[in-house]
Amino acid sequence: MHPRTFWVLDDDDQPIVDDLAVGLGRTTARVLTYLLLRANKEDEPATTIQLQVGTELSRSVISDTLRRLEERQLIERTALRDNAQGRPPSAWRPNGDLAWSRRNAYEYHASTLLDLAETIFTDRPSDPNPDPKAHLTVALNWRPNGLHVPFYAASEWYDEYDIDVELDHFEGSFRAVERVHSGEADIALAGAATVLRARAAGMPIVPIAVLYQRAMAVLYTVRDVFETELRSVDQLQGRRIGMAPHSETGILGRLFISQTALEGDIEIDETTGEERETLLTGRADVVTGSITDPRLLERRGKTVDTLLLTDHFPIYGPTIVVSERSLRTRRPDLKSFLAGTAGGWADANRDPEPAAKRISEIGEDEPVRIRETFERATAEFSQSDDTREHGWGWQCERTWDRLRTALDQGGLLTDEL
Repeated sequence: MHPRTFWVLDDDDQPIVDDLAVGLGRTTARVLTYLLLRANKEDEPATTIQLQVGTELSRSVISDTLRRLEERQLIERTALRDNAQGRPPSAWRPNGDLAWSRRNAYEYHASTLLDLAETIFTDRPSDPNPDPKAHLTVALNWRPNGLHVPFYAASEWYDEYDIDVELDHFEGSFRAVERVHSGEADIALAGAATVLRARAAGMPIVPIAVLYQRAMAVLYTVRDVFETELRSVDQLQGRRIGMAPHSETGILGRLFISQTALEGDIEIDETTGEERETLLTGRADVVTGSITDPRLLERRGKTVDTLLLTDHFPIYGPTIVVSERSLRTRRPDLKSFLAGTAGGWADANRDPEPAAKRISEIGEDEPVRIRETFERATAEFSQSDDTREHGWGWQCERTWDRLRTALDQGGLLTDEL
């Protein structure tokens, strides 16, 4: 017998897998990473058995993955020359280097996300003669903060895809959505519940990518107001909950209450967006907010307890939306934007510091706080089975349908915006 040597992926190669997974999903990214790294060391293309050993994936998975990579034109199939009789075995090599592969993977993924949005939300195909303008205004759903890191990390990627992107900030998801509806902005970042309520109100907006796969709304309190540690939903009985009625967190708070058996035992105190002060002055025992809000109180020396609302049902987090008209007529621009944002997402996950500094220069928080917020959001709220399989931004019709049904049953889908 003659010994054979195989290249094998190891932990040092994981950053490349992670970068490519943003546009390919983890399994497909692992196979392409192997082919790219092997091509740097070997002239011969890789066979199925080499891919199996090198990636530790099964033969059937390898076969399906190679088909997907060939469809995306990221690899090519060839025949391995040997001296054996019969048909030579197939082998594969990448069509370009890592930089080329990343760029093309993100671009193909962006096109797939737009196809998916059309399938889920519209019954009209894209205009065969689009109106590209190479400039997009993005209305973000709050003041500059750590959740916006991917957009600020994507500036060089937007240049790479020849799209000029202007980022504006607004007070809340609904105001961001309004800018798209009025034509003052091309794209908005908004909470999933706000998006569905806007659509139910007749605003023709379409989610094209889910920035974070889980909503980050919480109920929180401080120990000296609640007078004990908040650990469970049952402790809310007979309590006053402060929430801004038409904000994304307020909508999710009301939805949360409607899904519990405590609806008749809870008093809601409608706030005007100053939930923390409502809590500290004792007007409410518990308030709604985002994951960043409790930390602001902790910095003031308070002991804060939280309940994550989406522990009880799956709800998408901040979502990228456009008008139906833009989806039909400006697909090239939207494709470039999504591809660039995918690149920003990958770069931010590797190192959020540069984007955090940019946000700090225009916002109120320090880079370290911005980075901490983003890292927590990505660790706890950014992944799902869909993104692991398909890549960043993926959305599923059944998840939207569940949220729409829950809002409707709670009387929240069509009430006043």
